[in-house]
Formats: sequence, structure tokens, C-alpha cells
Amino acid sequence: MEIRKGTKDDLKEIMEIVQRTVSIMESEGNDQWNRTYPRKEDFLADVEASSLYTAIFEGNVAGSITVDQIQAEEYKNASWRKDEPCFVFHRLAVDPEIRGEGIASRLIAFAEDHAVNNGISYMRTDTYSLNKKAQSLFEKNGYGKAGTIFMDRENPFYCYDKLLD
Repeated sequence: MEIRKGTKDDLKEIMEIVQRTVSIMESEGNDQWNRTYPRKEDFLADVEASSLYTAIFEGNVAGSITVDQIQAEEYKNASWRKDEPCFVFHRLAVDPEIRGEGIASRLIAFAEDHAVNNGISYMRTDTYSLNKKAQSLFEKNGYGKAGTIFMDRENPFYCYDKLLD
């Protein structure tokens, strides 16, 4: 598997992955992602900011992750283990048809390597309290729960962080 900078040419496949993921989330009663978020414009902004990375598996777009230092305003309300600076990953998506290949964990490891290569040894992320799969994935990859915040959904979001030292 290869992970490379995301491009505008990847967006069609990424949005197809997002749409399949939203359908699964809806069937599980999880409204973290929906028909209005994330949008193509979100990923386009990530491409333009050089923060989107795309996983290529067996020659096809298999997933993506956004890695940057942009934090939601609500992050101020979490109980982080460390103050800034940090890197954050967002919009982690893997094609549901090929889940189980370790792609999500490899994208997270890539994000961590990116942070360390930029002199930062601390990662943050969040996920919706109804997204049990993401919570399990983060914990499996060494992330600890750093509190609860409320954003634009009825239920809370859980914050996670990891010291990379």
C-alpha cells in the first residue's frame, strides 16, 4: 500500500467512499457523517492546504486522512494530556469494501510519522460518541480518551490524544 499527497483527481473516489461510509453509519444509527458532511469542498480545501493524504491499495484509492494543526474551537474544552503544539487528524475514511486490511491503522501511523518528521510528538483527534468503530480503532492504535466535547450534533464527541515520544 502507498500513501501519498491527495490530489483533486482523488476526490471522486474519496467522495464515493464517504457516501458508502455514510450509508453504513446511517444503518448503525450514527450521524457523525451525513449527507451534508463531509463535502467535496472539505476535501478540496484539504488538497489546497496540502493536508490530504490518499491511501492507494492494489492500484485504487482505498482511503484518505487529513493531517494538519487545525483544531476545532471546542477542543479548548477537552482534558488534553499536553499543551500545544500538536498535529490533528480528521476525516479518516477507508473504503468499506476493503476494511480489515489495516488501512486505517496505516493512515494513522502515517499521520504520526508526519507529525514527528515535522518536529511534533503529539497527536489529537476526536470522534462522535456513537462511532464505536472509530473509538475502538483509536484505542487499538494507542490513543487515550481526553475528554468529551459538544459540537454540531445532539450527542457528544470524544477527544483522543497520543504522545509520540
